[in-house]
Amino acid sequence: MSCPVNTFNKSKEDFIWFVKKAVTDKKSYSHSELYHSLLKLFVDADTNKDGLVSKASFSKLIDAAAAMPRAYGYAPIDSELYKTEAEKDAARQKMFDSMDLKSTGVITFDEWLKFCHEHIAAKTATMDPHPIIDAGSVDQYKNFIKAAVETPTSPEAVELYWYMLEMFTEHDTDKDGIIKMSEFPAMMNEFLTTAKKHSLTTPAEGDYETMFKKYDPRNDERLTVDEWMSLAKEEVFKKF
Repeated sequence: MSCPVNTFNKSKEDFIWFVKKAVTDKKSYSHSELYHSLLKLFVDADTNKDGLVSKASFSKLIDAAAAMPRAYGYAPIDSELYKTEAEKDAARQKMFDSMDLKSTGVITFDEWLKFCHEHIAAKTATMDPHPIIDAGSVDQYKNFIKAAVETPTSPEAVELYWYMLEMFTEHDTDKDGIIKMSEFPAMMNEFLTTAKKHSLTTPAEGDYETMFKKYDPRNDERLTVDEWMSLAKEEVFKKF
């Protein structure tokens, strides 16, 4: 029986944002999340529990790691990559040797981590998780937002939902599920980058505190995820 795939509970687009963030920003929560995920894979393959992965366990480690991008459709299955088992074994041996920097015949965690980060960075270098939000024209962006706001079950709504979660979790610096007033301005400034690039109407920075308080019904200077999404929808998206 195959093990359940750890997909980080993210959308296909959000997964690319997550891994790109993880390998480019070592201070980000994404970096920490990926680190612990790769550590768990390594530990599972460390059958002798000596902090090393042998050649015998290496292929299983690669299979487990590949299961994540495959779950999102970003990596082909083995039968598409290799015509024979011998071809697969040769490719895995070459991969093992490229990681075994100390030529010890085993893989250490730092070697595994370095390989994964470089591999992810290379694979995702030209990929954009939010092609319309990040790189589309002003009309494409406005149509995308309109579809997302008016049709909650649309693909646009799903992508925007994850985008909003990315903003929230990235600026929730102490990871308590709350955005505090002190964290809010930086989140808003990053959130409004695309709209400002397109010269769309956006809230003035001097209005942030008033806006925050409007969606803080408890008046405790804390904003929950649902309150953040309501604020963005009513005070930003519906004003375009």
